[in-house]
Amino acid sequence: MEGVDIDKVELELENVTPLFIAGADQRNVENEGLRTPSLRGLLRWWFRAIMGGVLFSSGHLSINEVKNKEEEVWGNTTAQSKVLINVLTITTRMGEVERKGGISYLSYGVFERKYIEGSFRIYIRFKQTLSEEDKKKVIATLWMLLNLGNIGGKNRKGFGSLRVINDTSIYGLSFKNPIEISKLKEYLESNIKKCLTFFGWKGSTISSETLPPFPVIAPNFWKMKLLNRIYPSEIKAINDIGEKIRQYREDRGNPSAKHEQKIKKFSYWVTKDYNSVKSIYTKSSPSTPKGSIFGLPHQFQFQSINKKAMVKGMEHDRRASPLYIKIWKLDSNKFAIGLQLFKSIFLPENKLEIIDLKDENKKAKVDLPSYDYLEDFLNLNELSGEWIKI
Repeated sequence: MEGVDIDKVELELENVTPLFIAGADQRNVENEGLRTPSLRGLLRWWFRAIMGGVLFSSGHLSINEVKNKEEEVWGNTTAQSKVLINVLTITTRMGEVERKGGISYLSYGVFERKYIEGSFRIYIRFKQTLSEEDKKKVIATLWMLLNLGNIGGKNRKGFGSLRVINDTSIYGLSFKNPIEISKLKEYLESNIKKCLTFFGWKGSTISSETLPPFPVIAPNFWKMKLLNRIYPSEIKAINDIGEKIRQYREDRGNPSAKHEQKIKKFSYWVTKDYNSVKSIYTKSSPSTPKGSIFGLPHQFQFQSINKKAMVKGMEHDRRASPLYIKIWKLDSNKFAIGLQLFKSIFLPENKLEIIDLKDENKKAKVDLPSYDYLEDFLNLNELSGEWIKI
C-alpha cells in the first residue's frame, strides 16, 4: 500500500493503556467498545493540528482555511464526510484504576468508572470523490492519532493509548512502533516529517513568537521529550509520571505546606499555588497560580477557614492541558513515555479569575500563567530523555 492509490484501510489495534469510554450508558460500557464518534472527533482534532502547523510554519495560518480544508475531508452540517469509519470490537475486559498514587492523581474524575482493555479492528473507506492527496492526509492524521495521541476520557493524561498489532505500512508510513527505545526516536521523527509533508510542509519554520490560536504541530510551538526510562507495565509508567507531576506541583520545599486531614487522619502537601489562591480571603495581593498552565478549572479547598475556591478563565471555565502524555508499548513488559507540549494561546481572554465557590463577590483577577512553568517541568533532571525534532 506504499505507492498505490487506495480506497480502504483496515487496522487491528490493541489497548496499551486503560481506555475510559465516554458513552452514555456506563453500565453497559464493555459492549460499546471503541466508539466511532470519539475516533472521528479526535481525527478531526489531529487534522487541524497538522494542517494548522503546516500553514503556521509557512507564515500563512488562516483559521478559515484550516476549517475549510477540514470540512472538505470530514464534512460539516450540510455535507457528508468523504471518510467512512467503522469499528469492530474483537475482545474486551473490564478493569478498575487503583485509587492511590500517581495513576489516581492523573485519573481524577474518572477513576470511579471502569475502563476497558481489548482489541479492535477499524475500517476506513474513502469515497470516490476524495483525492489521493487528501487520502494521504487522512492516513497521516490516523498515524498521528495512534502514535502521538490517545482516545477516550483523560486521553491527555496517558489513558486510551492504542497500538497497531501487525506490521503495516500505508503510503510509506509505518504504523507499528519499534520494540526498542533506541529506535523509537528515529521512527517518530521520520514518520512525523512524512505526515507533515503529506500536508504540504516544506521544512519551513516561522520565527515569530506569536502563539497560534489553537494547538498545532509546528517547530517552536510543539515539542516532545522521549524519556529514557523503560517501565515493566503501562500502569507503572502512568503511575510514575503522575507522581512526578504531583510532586512538581506540590510545595514540598515548604514545611508549612504539609497539612493534616483531620477527619480521615492523613497528611498531604498543598500545591505551590495554595497561597496565591487563598489570597482572596486574606489581605495579601493576589498572584497568578503558576500551576494553572496544567489546565483549568482547578479547585482548592482551605480546611482551616472552611472555604472552597476555583481558578478558571474570565469567560471560559475549561482549558485542556497543553501537556500531553503518551505511553508506547515496545514489547512485552517494556513501556516508554513521551511528553508533548503544545504551545498555543492559553485563553482568548487575558486574565484568570480566582473565585469563591459560594460567594461570587469574593474574587480576584490575575494574569494568565506562563508556559515557563511547564518548560521547567520538562527540563527536570529526573525526566532525562531526548527531544523529538522536526
